[in-house]
Amino acid sequence: MLALQITAAIFLFLSAACFFGPQLVIYGPRALPMLAKQDQAKFIGGFLITATVLVITAPYFGTALLSGGEAVTLVARQLVGMSFGVV
Repeated sequence: MLALQITAAIFLFLSAACFFGPQLVIYGPRALPMLAKQDQAKFIGGFLITATVLVITAPYFGTALLSGGEAVTLVARQLVGMSFGVV
């Protein structure tokens, strides 16, 4: 699992470098305000941040959702009333 996480992190870094790198190399730090105004740069930046958080936290989702040890599983009894039961 660690090898897959490292591979995913490398690919995320490479994709960010390929998208943001050429503009930063050509224009330098002056490119950051221009990138902050572009909608597609905001979308790609948000996607890359979300994917990075998912890569970092992915191994812990199994423990949080399944009760195989010390973890607790919460099950929604009523979605409208937001009442939960512990399994």
